[in-house]
Amino acid sequence: MDKPWTRRDLLKRGAGLGLTAAVAPTLGSLNLSTTKPGGGSGVGVVVPDYPFFDGTTMRESPKLLDSLARKYQRAQAGDELVMTRFLFSYVPVSLFDRIFATSDPVDELPIGPYLWLFHLSGYFGGVWLRGELVRTGHNAALSGYSEPQTEAGFTAQVAKADTVLDAARSSNKLVVAYNEESLFDKENAEDPEMPERGLIDTFGYNEGYLLQIVDAPPAGLTTPPDFVQCPANAADSPLVCGYSVGRLKALRTFHPVAQKLAERKGAYADLAEQIAPLQAAGIERGRGVWDGLLNVQGFSQEAYEQLLDISSAFLETVQATVLASVQGAAESNASVGRRAATANAMLKLWLASYLIGITDGRPGRALPEFEE
Repeated sequence: MDKPWTRRDLLKRGAGLGLTAAVAPTLGSLNLSTTKPGGGSGVGVVVPDYPFFDGTTMRESPKLLDSLARKYQRAQAGDELVMTRFLFSYVPVSLFDRIFATSDPVDELPIGPYLWLFHLSGYFGGVWLRGELVRTGHNAALSGYSEPQTEAGFTAQVAKADTVLDAARSSNKLVVAYNEESLFDKENAEDPEMPERGLIDTFGYNEGYLLQIVDAPPAGLTTPPDFVQCPANAADSPLVCGYSVGRLKALRTFHPVAQKLAERKGAYADLAEQIAPLQAAGIERGRGVWDGLLNVQGFSQEAYEQLLDISSAFLETVQATVLASVQGAAESNASVGRRAATANAMLKLWLASYLIGITDGRPGRALPEFEE
């Protein structure tokens, strides 16, 4: 019989999609929000209740969500609109591409609404995965665990993203220093066994996580051929994976950075030596998620392919963010560094909200729906 979960188990081991960042739970009333379509022609999105509290830099923006839904609708060209693929993959990938295509994104983009969209994507992604895991009957420990979002936790979650955004607004010297710092784990004085994970570990962890569910699919199910390709040894080509379906256009711009790491060129040589062992350790932890804490056996083919889609899209965004941070640090490139820091702020918020979703066991959790 599965032993009951604790939040510490989740944070120490991870719960998919690189979730290792702590969100401090405190007592408080839960304030929920329901968002209706923002208007205009074409499809819109109806968002059911979800954790949201006023008083932070996060801003609800139904109009921006609906505009993305209409772009997704046009891209589908008459094919079925799938909410899980839209909200958990299309939306965050689209926003990351905008961040990496903007010269100074933290000042030129609507940061408050961007934080909100990553919150929605993360929270409902966690709700979806929890539902699929519980439905299999193989994850009893998860089904018996619930810790909904609190106002204090929500405020702290947004504040952590704000701290990174402040780094993106700082001087050239400080943003480059942040880029290098963000790559590595940081000590956690409150719990030495649970360091604050850096981008290298986050990439390695999610690489291992994805490779494990690709290599060991649920019994009777199949994985799309050549879905993801990563070097057998991280030391040969650090921070590199290839995808049969590449979603993030910005990732292509960082191929030269990965090449410089592999060739140990100039300032990249020292970074490459530091990256390889940290990435390898992250891969090992990521693979262990589906070999202990969670069990994907019993997924339907549709749910399994949706999990692959979400997980690979996430790994692409982490890959671009970590490579951009490497470039900012190695070349003292503050312009790239500001994009990297802005992306990392969104990444942290996305991950924290995902953890909230997967641990929210209240009955009646539902996903957003499209509406004409």
